[in-house]
Amino acid sequence: MFSKLMCRFGIGATKIDLVLNKKEFRPGDVIKGEYELTGGPVEQKLKRIETDLLQYDDNRSSILHQNTILSSSTMKANEQRTIHFSCRLSDAFPPSSETVSYKFVTRLVFDDGVNSVDHDEFQILI
Repeated sequence: MFSKLMCRFGIGATKIDLVLNKKEFRPGDVIKGEYELTGGPVEQKLKRIETDLLQYDDNRSSILHQNTILSSSTMKANEQRTIHFSCRLSDAFPPSSETVSYKFVTRLVFDDGVNSVDHDEFQILI
């Protein structure tokens, strides 16, 4: 009972980690990777996985692409699960620089509304 209550506050909840196959890409490349999910101490119902591709430019952020995977599955306690990920970069994205940077922000959303969040920076080369 206590573990379920703690999970509602995000403590001990299922965690998500987006693992990219590399950290440097070129415009037009397909970024590939995997979502690695690790169950917490209690079973949790998953609602969706949301991934935003963000561009930071002069202290502003823009969402360039959004991906949502709907799910009605359950993560068992301590379960390990892998889900494939891919995203094609536009040819129009400017390269990374001192003022331009990119990252994926991934959220694992549970039925009870609690989120697990992961951030992954990468570079776009010329």
